[in-house]
Amino acid sequence: MGIVTAVPGTSSAVPPEASVVVQDPLVIFDGGKVTTTEQEIAPLAVKEREEVTRFVTTSPDTIENPTFWSSPAYEYDLGNLVASVSTDSSSFTYGQILITPIKGWIRYPMKSVSPTPPGQYPVIVFLHGQHTPADPNYRGYDYLAENLATHGYIVLSIDANAINADGDQSGQSRAQLVLGTLDRLRQINEHGQVDKNGNAGALNKLKGKFDFERIGIMGHSRGGQGVANTIKFNKNRRGASYAGLAVALSVNPTKYITAYPDFADVFIPKTAKTVVSLDEEKFRAAIAKYNIFYAEGSDTASPYDFRAAFLLAPTDFGGNKDLNGVPLAALLPTCDGDMLNLQGAISYDHNRFGNGSDTATRYQIAVQGANHNYYNTTWINDDFSTTAGPGHCMANHTDTIRVSDEDQRRNGLYLINSFMRYHVGGEQQFASWWNGMAQLPEAACPVGRGPCDERVILTIQRNEGQRKLIQHFASAESLSINSLGGPVTSTGFNNLARCDMPDGARSAGNCSPARIAGFEFNSWGGSGLRSIAEHAELSWTKAGATITNDLLGTSAAPHDTLSFRIAVVRPMGQEVLVTLTDNVGKEATIEASDFSGALYNAPKTKAEGRPMIDDPIDKPYSTGQVKMLLNMVAIPLKAFAGIDLNNLKELKLTFPKDRGKVALADIQFQTLGRDQFGPRMVAVQNKNSKAQ
Repeated sequence: MGIVTAVPGTSSAVPPEASVVVQDPLVIFDGGKVTTTEQEIAPLAVKEREEVTRFVTTSPDTIENPTFWSSPAYEYDLGNLVASVSTDSSSFTYGQILITPIKGWIRYPMKSVSPTPPGQYPVIVFLHGQHTPADPNYRGYDYLAENLATHGYIVLSIDANAINADGDQSGQSRAQLVLGTLDRLRQINEHGQVDKNGNAGALNKLKGKFDFERIGIMGHSRGGQGVANTIKFNKNRRGASYAGLAVALSVNPTKYITAYPDFADVFIPKTAKTVVSLDEEKFRAAIAKYNIFYAEGSDTASPYDFRAAFLLAPTDFGGNKDLNGVPLAALLPTCDGDMLNLQGAISYDHNRFGNGSDTATRYQIAVQGANHNYYNTTWINDDFSTTAGPGHCMANHTDTIRVSDEDQRRNGLYLINSFMRYHVGGEQQFASWWNGMAQLPEAACPVGRGPCDERVILTIQRNEGQRKLIQHFASAESLSINSLGGPVTSTGFNNLARCDMPDGARSAGNCSPARIAGFEFNSWGGSGLRSIAEHAELSWTKAGATITNDLLGTSAAPHDTLSFRIAVVRPMGQEVLVTLTDNVGKEATIEASDFSGALYNAPKTKAEGRPMIDDPIDKPYSTGQVKMLLNMVAIPLKAFAGIDLNNLKELKLTFPKDRGKVALADIQFQTLGRDQFGPRMVAVQNKNSKAQ
């Protein structure tokens, strides 16, 4: 039961008459499953050499080829949930009861351009963060919702303002609100939306239309922490009860009187001969009037099938750990002035490997020039603008990296919606970007003009079956013995340290022999290295410093990519020469900057001598205000031409710049699916063949 009304001014978006979905014209790879689009790549008549490039295609955008009309946005109010608030963000010990409305906006596909529309639609849930409770924060993602609805998704954005007003920092009640909202929708899916008299509501037409086996969840800021907790609590629910609500009201009888006045007199006062007692009749009447229900526990509710979780500039107050079994993405806006310390980097590092049975991929997305607020259209203030000092991101700098609110949402529309459509909807046309092999579409770039791949740095971590660690830096011996058991040698470094990953959310790991200056981790600040993964810290003052791993004849098969994570600390840009040598002495060297934007701490392309030459315009950035993150460099193994990849002798990383400080982590072979896409073939005209 509840009230659902159409929101004026949100009438349906109409797709164009021609709505033929154009698939990526390449073979698509997705976690071991290979499918082929209708368009095949014709074999070249002449193939004398292969050019292995960073990108093999350009991703389609998320705007083109809508296949449905979107409903208008509907404002729903489906009752009130009794949830529990924790006093901490890690063990989630019992705190108190909280009542939160089940309210928000919902959009859904209305009419398909296809004569045979699907019977059910995937479900996407958005959860906003801790902003002014008086503002309609949940309405700020409607640009995402409308776009998804036109491509066949039911999308709802949850109103969590009652939790904002209550101040639950643990995120437990936010998780219960997400799960409680899905419980209400599951009731609608099974029984329709009707009132007590049997009158159909506006959502009654969605009976049987929700596909609860395909759900995606996105949380922004503290909503991100709420989404992390949703994953954890999904299989181990924490419930609330009638008795718990009664106890909470007896302990704090005035807390809910403003919003729920009928609770004011549900207790019979004590007399000389009696104690305070509950007036059961009045209590039940108030519960019925306010359409109250209770967060379910594991004994009464079955878990939901989450196919994707997106943490948008999330908080991580207690350690968003053990987020297993769900493809997970953490977006880090490098000009975030609210989450200045980019706590989402901590969430990513704590969860990047998962457990042995976990097959889900993890992603970190660093977006250069984005702030915290502009992904939500209701949050109109620039959260970075009041930050003191010249700053890495300040708009008054000559060569600012900042983007406008419109450009930031344009980029967010692609990143968030393509992630959901790929992982929740199984839309393979987006696989190429999320596997690190496609350029961003122009629609995702500032003012809709590309290329702009230097704006977004994608880090991918495959599961245990799709990776082979070479050097993990997880043990005290890892600077001398790698994960394969081979020796490691380092030459030319002034300082070398290995740092642990801390258990906590806001602390730096211990480093041996000591953390190097410039890498300092300020738990509440924006300077220093923001990533916390196990890593090595390196500094040198003479070109040619080298770290070499003995690979002991290891085969790279069945993997297709050599990857490592690197954070550039000083100066703004670095080069890494990556050399593979096989057991017969053949070697090949690749410039890492040819395959990654991770080697420069600003959104700049490899040009004008960069990254080997320091750009004078970057001098104001050199005072430690750059957001330093461990980002991925991924080099296709086929780029190492002439090497026997089945019998490898050593891997050497050389730093050719005359000085520098970097952090290094997670050197490994990974399977990203590049072989299924194939290298871009370059035909070299053969005069003899032509003559014949």
